Amino acid sequence: MATWYYLAIGPDGRELRGSADAPDETQARRQILAQGLRLLEIGTEVTRSRGDFFRSLGYAFRLGLSVRTGDLQMFYRQMQLMLRAGHTLLEALEACSHLARRPRLSRALDRCAERISAGSSFSAALAREAEIFPRIAVKLAEAGEASGELDAVFERLALLAERRADVRRQVLTALTYPSVVLLAAIGVITFLVTKVIPRFATFLQSRGKSIPWAARTMMGIADWLSAWGGPLALAMLVAVAALVLARRLPRLRLASDHVFLRLPVVGGTLMAASMAQISWTFGLLLKSRLTVLDALNSVGQITPNAALASAFVRASDGVLEGKTLAVALERRPIPVLLRHMAAIGERSGEMETVFEALGTHYQKDLDARVKFLSAMIEPMLTLLIGGVVGFVYYAFFQAVLAVSTGGG
Repeated sequence: MATWYYLAIGPDGRELRGSADAPDETQARRQILAQGLRLLEIGTEVTRSRGDFFRSLGYAFRLGLSVRTGDLQMFYRQMQLMLRAGHTLLEALEACSHLARRPRLSRALDRCAERISAGSSFSAALAREAEIFPRIAVKLAEAGEASGELDAVFERLALLAERRADVRRQVLTALTYPSVVLLAAIGVITFLVTKVIPRFATFLQSRGKSIPWAARTMMGIADWLSAWGGPLALAMLVAVAALVLARRLPRLRLASDHVFLRLPVVGGTLMAASMAQISWTFGLLLKSRLTVLDALNSVGQITPNAALASAFVRASDGVLEGKTLAVALERRPIPVLLRHMAAIGERSGEMETVFEALGTHYQKDLDARVKFLSAMIEPMLTLLIGGVVGFVYYAFFQAVLAVSTGGG
């Protein structure tokens, strides 16, 4: 009989240490799991003492990781499958807690299960985990509890998370390539101007040769960068930090988001991405039997663009005053197409279908805009970077010819 030491997570989400007497590790694991514990590590005293520090460090690191949209999407899909397979809500939550890859999500699910066991509703339990679950999940959970269709609710939440992830991925893809190319070009040009050209200029001056105009221009730029490059980089960092901090202030964030939506090309791409998410979300909320007022409030709270979020919140106030949805949506920067489709949905009585189709339209519009943006940025970067690098090489070879021929 040997003594096995273990590290586990208890039903309350807390870390527990203990020991179990068993002839082998398999029997020890069975004893620990029979107590309802989630086993993290098991071993003899020697193994435990060696691994404690690194294990605790790794767990602390994973615990600090935020829950991503992909983690929630996986949770929604797992809940949908388990509920349709006949599991109770508590059984499904406990299983998803064990399957969760992020400890923060696992602990949140354990707390939700405890609250439900104590008599709380599922939506109320989710509402107390606002840092993990978005408001739309709480609203749809309320609707699912009222209709008895929680599995359908989780299916819709998973679909919405997938669509939001696709939109975000498209926008990031469109911006990543030019950003990487631009940064690489800045690095190469900076190296040429600050390292290569000055050394070559020193060589020319030591030979007593006159420096051609192109090389003189590059030397002037190199001297200016040497003198002001540090302060310029610092000023840019301060400007970026100031912009990030300013966006934490509601009024400045609202003003900056209005400006972003009006930018040529980029503004249209941001609008298409936002409206695709808004239209799909609004349609899913209505399909889940939420009222128009609740749907508008929920959309306003999950929309990342502050200008659009404010417009939808004010539109909900208009609906509360008795206005039709189409009239309430007559606010900038809400597109005219959305107001027009809302009017069609009100007349036909198929609002959710109309907004689902509108979301598909904006998704296609986003696809086209991303392709156009990529097609436009690539040749512009090629011309800009090629022109600068070409001028540097021209200055270099002009100076070489000056040395070899003795000309100026």
